[in-house]
Amino acid sequence: MGKVINGVNGPVSGKIGNVVFCKWKGIDYIRSLPRLKKNRKPTSSQAKQRSKFSFMQEMLRIIVPLVRLGFMNYAPNRTGHNSAMSYNLKESILEDDAGYKLRYDKFTFSKGSLPAPKEVKIALENNTVRFTWADTKDEKELECNFNRTMLLLYPEDQKHQAWSRQFGNSRYKGYDTVDFFTEPGTGAKFHAYIAFFAEDGSNNSSDSVYAGAIEIP
Repeated sequence: MGKVINGVNGPVSGKIGNVVFCKWKGIDYIRSLPRLKKNRKPTSSQAKQRSKFSFMQEMLRIIVPLVRLGFMNYAPNRTGHNSAMSYNLKESILEDDAGYKLRYDKFTFSKGSLPAPKEVKIALENNTVRFTWADTKDEKELECNFNRTMLLLYPEDQKHQAWSRQFGNSRYKGYDTVDFFTEPGTGAKFHAYIAFFAEDGSNNSSDSVYAGAIEIP
């Protein structure tokens, strides 16, 4: 049964006949009821897409807080997590005979309008990974000197955890670090990423940059 909210001129909510009146993130919209067949099997393309979708869900599961920040302003009326799913499904998955793989050099945890870090380098120092980036001093970057870092060390083997840092050093400092608080183990491999996030309340971010991979000796 549908309901009229706030009087006869208000929005409708609920089901009327074969249509459903809905509201999401402040937007009223109408959708039709799906026509479902009992015990129907998905087509091969549907099954493949579901498998691809499930794969990316698992890849993002361990870094949800980061992608919520990094993709917060990427698309209106869409959550950061949903935007990260949509972008990486298109851009960062490789399929071969064994199934789906993540293209680490294309994977992104942040997309935004701020200047991205340039000439990023990483180095392993004991249990610390040190990130450095160039100080180019162009006009737009000078305006963003107090952006804060978001750092990610993403494990190639899912048995290891991801290591990250949110709201780290300011852009102008030119370096930041992520510490391993527990020993990952010899041979563990991590892919390193960095992005910037605004500290002015705008929730703007930069594109994340792939900085390369490190392996624990």
